[in-house]
Amino acid sequence: MGDRFRGTESREVLSVMEELLPSQLRDVLTAIDADPRAPVRVVLSGPPGYGKSTALAAVARHYRAAAVTVVSREDLKEGKPAADAVVLIDDADTLAPDEQEVLIDLAAGVSRLVVTHTPGAAGFVAAELLTSVTRHVRLPGWTVQDVARFAGRPLGSERAAAVQRATAGVPRLVARCLAAPVVDELIDELRSELDQLGEQGTTYLIVAGVAGGRDIELLAVALGGSRDDVSAVVDRVRGAGLLAADDTVPPVVARAVRDHVGVDRMLTVLVRMLEALLVAGQPVLPIARELQRLGAGGAVVREGLEAAAAEVVLDDPAIAADLYAAAARGGSSRTRLAPAWARAAVLSGRLDLALRLGDELLGSADPTARHRGALVVGTVMARRGDLARGAELLRWSGEPGALLLADLAGVALGEVAAEEQTVAGTPVPAYGHVAGRLLDGIRESVTGRSEAALTTLLASADTAEATGMAHLLPDSPAALTATVALHAAEFDLAHGVLTRAAVSERHELLLGWTAMLRGDLATAETHRSTVQERAGRLPPRDELFLRALELGLARRADTPDATRGSWAGAYEAMMRQPADLFSLLPLGELLIAAARVGEGFRVAAHRERAFELLTRLGRPMLWSAWLDWSVFHAAVVSGDRQAARDAIENLTGHSTSGRLVPAFAAAGAQWLAVLDGVIDVEAVLAGAGLLHRAGLSWDAARLTGQAAIRATDRTAMTTLLRAVKRFPSAVSGVAETAASALAEPPALTPRESDIGRLVVDGHTYREIGELLHISGKTVEHHMARIRAKLGAQDRRTTTALLSGILGDE
Repeated sequence: MGDRFRGTESREVLSVMEELLPSQLRDVLTAIDADPRAPVRVVLSGPPGYGKSTALAAVARHYRAAAVTVVSREDLKEGKPAADAVVLIDDADTLAPDEQEVLIDLAAGVSRLVVTHTPGAAGFVAAELLTSVTRHVRLPGWTVQDVARFAGRPLGSERAAAVQRATAGVPRLVARCLAAPVVDELIDELRSELDQLGEQGTTYLIVAGVAGGRDIELLAVALGGSRDDVSAVVDRVRGAGLLAADDTVPPVVARAVRDHVGVDRMLTVLVRMLEALLVAGQPVLPIARELQRLGAGGAVVREGLEAAAAEVVLDDPAIAADLYAAAARGGSSRTRLAPAWARAAVLSGRLDLALRLGDELLGSADPTARHRGALVVGTVMARRGDLARGAELLRWSGEPGALLLADLAGVALGEVAAEEQTVAGTPVPAYGHVAGRLLDGIRESVTGRSEAALTTLLASADTAEATGMAHLLPDSPAALTATVALHAAEFDLAHGVLTRAAVSERHELLLGWTAMLRGDLATAETHRSTVQERAGRLPPRDELFLRALELGLARRADTPDATRGSWAGAYEAMMRQPADLFSLLPLGELLIAAARVGEGFRVAAHRERAFELLTRLGRPMLWSAWLDWSVFHAAVVSGDRQAARDAIENLTGHSTSGRLVPAFAAAGAQWLAVLDGVIDVEAVLAGAGLLHRAGLSWDAARLTGQAAIRATDRTAMTTLLRAVKRFPSAVSGVAETAASALAEPPALTPRESDIGRLVVDGHTYREIGELLHISGKTVEHHMARIRAKLGAQDRRTTTALLSGILGDE
């Protein structure tokens, strides 16, 4: 363990050492101090290098401080000690037979016995030494905090963590690592110890350092010996203190081994081990990745890389894609690898790579390969957002399951939803059954049966996740299910299916949309920023959802500058994504944003194509309602009252089992009345209540708040503002503050009152300054204080509140 463990330490160092002992052992030391004559039976266990001798020395110090005679291992040959002595034996498993007999005899007559023991060591821990009150204390590896405490000098958290990782918390290695000026010096020290282990010892460390050392049979193959040889080698390496408690190899030791044996020896050992694992049908991922890192080649290595990729494709598809790439560089057939490689690429979000692999298959002379390429490229194109091209290729592939996917894409593009087709006499692959359920669900959503549609889609999503087939589909079943659920305002259902599904940018974006539509803007922003930070270049459909989410959040936060800042990117994303059923939600936000920035003409063509698509499908309300609601708000912003009335008319008079369409119709009618200056408090609250029950708390709060600030009657204004707090959202907090301001009007200074009256009369800040003989800047400062007192965020709300407060003066 180094000089700090040899018993010559200062009192301060000894205190630190004892602080690092396990709490059970510190309790023993406390008990010794309290009553050194009390019975004690302890077995201290831990691998070599974990401080067993140091811990035993601490026990001895406490007994000697109490003037108790201590019998150590060296005393066993000198005859029987006094009856009141305490027996402390280090490394009991290494005692010679005659020493064992003495210790057994001694243990029968003493009440205080502490021995140390190495777990797994072949040796002696006699049953006669143990009683029912024996305490077993295992010495653990050190934590980062332990490393910092042991250093005895200021040690940054990053440095302490680096030392702990490099040494796996093995106390002996920690001490040596901290004592060495540079890591290379410790590596050199360890290399000299590796020489003493011999070839078999270093071979074991090579294998265990990469793949662990649990399978004795396979280790025997690597070592070129028998099971007994493996056990002996492991004992020798363990005894050298070069392993962690779980027999893994600490990184600093693994590096020393690599430097010591050289690359050629590493390759020889690892390839031999890889071959044995492949023959045995056991996992090869760790060894294959190390061979990949070392740049190894050959048939066995290629086979290992492919096997490792297949192992990890579902857990970490990015690694699988890299392994397939390495196998291809090593000489494996790209055509043979392409289907599985493309699968890994799709699962890891590398759609461009999957597209290239599919194109290679399409260019193959082998008809089977070309059909596989059509399936890959069609799936990827559809997933990127080009459903028309994707459907064309999926149909050309000729696979029954792909034909169902092509029909699904056709419905999303507005093709008449025909009855389900079956391919007689042709077996449908497993993913085709999922595709069929998805197709049924989307068809049901178009015919207006939202509950049936969601039931079918949920079943397909569960099946796809359970079978790992979602990558074969143009969109994940979870994403399609969530999209339908959002259109039906089934926000809890959307959230549930997305959180159960595998993590992806699209799922994260839809979670953001779920939160935004129900008024939880903070959560929506968290999902948005997660995608922004984590993702690189997004597929066109995902880019559209991201940019439209930014616009939606800016609108709901009432930040016009943010809307203008996000508009250009959102417009470009819209131009890259053809209109289809699954992109109607983001298109709606773009319509409103375009009106806010005065560029409605730029989205007119997309809007018309979307409505043409819906018309071809019979104007299904589940898919039309949100777009009509967005068109209504865009018309309100642009001042086109007739277009607003037409949009609400499209939402009126429909028989539907859902809550969304009636809520839009009633709330829209009240919006129109409010804009015309007719404030019917009961009707407004009824419409807002319908929106709230449909899950749209922000929309409910917005309607009620806007009605309040347009009300000329102070009582009506106060009633409406107080009602807003029933609809928790960003709007309701402002409205509640404003309601309090009306109930208990803040004290305005005479100057603030003068400025307030002129603001209510419609004067600009410059005009007010001229009338009051002050600068426009001074007027702005006064208005900032007034807004703070009123709890208002914008000029319209401020003006309405000032009208209510100053109207009676």
